Amino acid sequence: MSTDLNMEYQEVKFGDICREVKLTTKDPIADGYDKYIGLEHLDSGSLKIKRWGLIAEDNPTFTRVFKKGHILIGKRRPYLKKAAIAEFDGICSGDIIVVESSDSIYESLLIHLIHTESFWDWAVKHSSGSLSPRTKFSLLKEYVCKVPNKEHISAFAKKVERLVKLEEIYISSSVSLNDLKNIMSYKLMLLDNSFHDLFIGKYPILKENWKLDRLSSVLSDIQYGLSEEMSDQGDYPVLRMGNLSEGKVIDDNLKYINLDADDLEKYKLHQGDILFNRTNSMDWVGKVAQFELEGDYVFASYLLRLNTNERIFPSYLNRYLNLPIIQYRLKAYATPGVSQANINPTSIRNFPILLPPIEEQEKIEKILSKIDLSLEKINSQLTFIRTAISHFRDI
Repeated sequence: MSTDLNMEYQEVKFGDICREVKLTTKDPIADGYDKYIGLEHLDSGSLKIKRWGLIAEDNPTFTRVFKKGHILIGKRRPYLKKAAIAEFDGICSGDIIVVESSDSIYESLLIHLIHTESFWDWAVKHSSGSLSPRTKFSLLKEYVCKVPNKEHISAFAKKVERLVKLEEIYISSSVSLNDLKNIMSYKLMLLDNSFHDLFIGKYPILKENWKLDRLSSVLSDIQYGLSEEMSDQGDYPVLRMGNLSEGKVIDDNLKYINLDADDLEKYKLHQGDILFNRTNSMDWVGKVAQFELEGDYVFASYLLRLNTNERIFPSYLNRYLNLPIIQYRLKAYATPGVSQANINPTSIRNFPILLPPIEEQEKIEKILSKIDLSLEKINSQLTFIRTAISHFRDI
């Protein structure tokens, strides 16, 4: 990266380029403050504060003051990587460290030095407490970071800022396109008008040839996965609940197993198969994804394979079960356990579905696939931009 801008760098201690701000107030409203920031208002990895509380409404007991331009760093659970620039004056939680640059030349650079892996690694390493570890500025100030020489700081900061703004544009585009996808999905599947009726026992008004049915009508079989012990090595990768992500099967953090030919034939996944996570916390139970990976993969016992019949495209079922309102309704079918919830095959079979003719499903899939392709392109660019930002920050 130094060759990109032909820069030279120097090592400095964090405490040499910034200082902790210890302003306080006993009566924030009388002193002109109307907003407060708690740790819950800081988003992990975000440079901006997007939420806050109103002092007059919530009457917080905070006394620490911050000013516009100060940086707020979460001292509790530093592994959450919470640090953002204040865009207004206010008060904040005692679990937030307020800092400012000690030299104006470092002002635009400081937030990017904080949002580096090495800074957060130092903060985590130098924190104390087991359940809710905390760090202190007296420890953070000893962190040694690399910064460009003063004559190059402005050019460096502008480069990073341009990348950050580009990241924000792509994030906004991704969110908007994903919202459009959900809206289009609801309309194309008639769920914008019918989903409420679907779950209160009232028969919805359907288009011609559409049917209100149960999942049992489109499933030929529901199969449990393997219960054998897995390891870090073996002949065949085993997919688990963590491999189900936003409707897709991903091959991260795999475990492996050895199988004979008969068991491989029984549990081997085929492209288009639908996997359903039947158990775990309410955040995980009901997750659904479609398998499209190349190679011989099998699946673990807490996953179910939903085998479809000729009445439905697997991709249509995957989209239907991943719609936010359907995910919400699926969780209502979960039975609570001692440590985790569970959705059994009988409940899955009884779950309602609005079923269009197969040719209508094909049309819906073509439309939504185009949106998917655009989302993939945007998210690919977003990944590239984030890699570039990390590259510039971690000099």
